[in-house]
Amino acid sequence: MEALEFSVPYNGNPETLSELFRLNRLGKNRIREIYLSGPQENSGSGRIMPKIDFDEFTEIVAKIHNEGIRVNLTLNSTCEGSEWYSQEVVSQTMEYLRQVHKEHGVEAVTIANPLYISKVREQFPDIEICASVLGNIDCVQRAVIYRRAGADTITPDVNINRDLSLLKEIKRVTSAKLKLMVNEGCLYKCPFRQFHFNATSHVSKEVGRVRVDASFADFFGACNPVISEDHSQILKSCWIRPEDARKYGEITSLFKIVGRSQLNSMVIRATKAYLEESWGGDLLDILCASIKRFSLTYGAYLDNESLEKYKFFETVTTCDKNCSQCNYCEELARKLIRLKVFTRAKLEGRFREDVIDWLRSKGELP
Repeated sequence: MEALEFSVPYNGNPETLSELFRLNRLGKNRIREIYLSGPQENSGSGRIMPKIDFDEFTEIVAKIHNEGIRVNLTLNSTCEGSEWYSQEVVSQTMEYLRQVHKEHGVEAVTIANPLYISKVREQFPDIEICASVLGNIDCVQRAVIYRRAGADTITPDVNINRDLSLLKEIKRVTSAKLKLMVNEGCLYKCPFRQFHFNATSHVSKEVGRVRVDASFADFFGACNPVISEDHSQILKSCWIRPEDARKYGEITSLFKIVGRSQLNSMVIRATKAYLEESWGGDLLDILCASIKRFSLTYGAYLDNESLEKYKFFETVTTCDKNCSQCNYCEELARKLIRLKVFTRAKLEGRFREDVIDWLRSKGELP
């Protein structure tokens, strides 16, 4: 049986690395690469991370390489202003990549902007270029253009994760390696997504220098009201269960786990579940983005194992997405999604570990 490979996140916590290294020594599946942000002075990215300098970054790279794991540097901003295309900034970015690739052995880089992909491919023919999920590659046309720009690997738009025939066609036409993102819990066809990541791209580079107008203070939680009114949005989001990853065998054996901005416990919990292809708890405890935010706020709970008896994978991967003519997700949401169930994982996302233990010692938590 072919081993599944995973691209897993580094969240800036050294303890996370130690735990990931330990997990990689267990079982039949493996961590192919660890992806991470570099120094903010060089580039923004798709997540807002603690500040890191070049020396700290290269030390982390060395630790990962010592475990025989590849490194993937994220340069996947969707917007960095007009300066992004200036000769000075492009030259600085290329020099930065030269250093990390040629001098420190970084094997891969993830980029959303196809213009930058072309520049990187021209100057570094042997680096692996991964087209970011933020490139919104949701059709053959876009996949072909990214491939021609120089992408070796494509992470398709999560909205097509359940369109098996389209994924197969993208693979056939481009001959690119596909890397499917498994646990991002964004709304299906989310209208906020583009603007969310444009803002994130700026904030990720301008850590500590951005002031958000009060009227937009909850911008990153804009999806909560949508999910509150319609719990079926949780099921329509195109995450992939750990048990279902192997069912993509004709498409890929490579998957990406979200979690660069998450707690250590979240990164390890999700990585372990996907490496083992099994999760016996609340599915929402291993998802990220808007669904995670909703679950933390309202204690939303979805028993992962219960989805099996409703033939979830078989149903959603043969769905024509005509929700006005189908109520499968609505009915399933009413049956399976509960609120005010605060698992330990949810409490970890809301409180410090010592507060959780204190509450439990007082008998106030299960």
